[in-house]
Amino acid sequence: MNLKSLTIALFLIFGLLLSFVSTPEYIGKCSGDTEYKLGLTKLNKYKLIKDYRVKLKDGTPENPPTINYMISLKAGLKYKFLPMNIPDNKSKMIMSIYLNKEKTVLLATTFNKLSGKHYPSIDFNCKTTGTFYLFFEFENGMKGCGVGLFAVEN
Repeated sequence: MNLKSLTIALFLIFGLLLSFVSTPEYIGKCSGDTEYKLGLTKLNKYKLIKDYRVKLKDGTPENPPTINYMISLKAGLKYKFLPMNIPDNKSKMIMSIYLNKEKTVLLATTFNKLSGKHYPSIDFNCKTTGTFYLFFEFENGMKGCGVGLFAVEN
């Protein structure tokens, strides 16, 4: 075996070992599989449309890290938005529906900033067909993981 082959083999072995070291931590703490299964049991008369696996880093209350997705909703239908937190989170996931990506018109949220109250879900009666924005963040800009479920009433 020449030096080049030996170097490649060692590099591949090192990469494989590194993947075993980092993967279990992610799967065990932030995969969302357990929260997803629990969330499905809470949907009751709703049919799952999509689940969102959310993992956000630390930020500040003034500038919280967020992630958003475009969603299409149809007038006359009732939707449920259900945030499921992993137990290791130090703060709760917040799901919010906005009319636009700039977050100028809030339509519904799982968190009332004035009272500090978290709601377990959003039951949203859609009045207008269109494209909206679903935002995820964690209270006080803290890091966290979870699963957001988006469902429609059967």
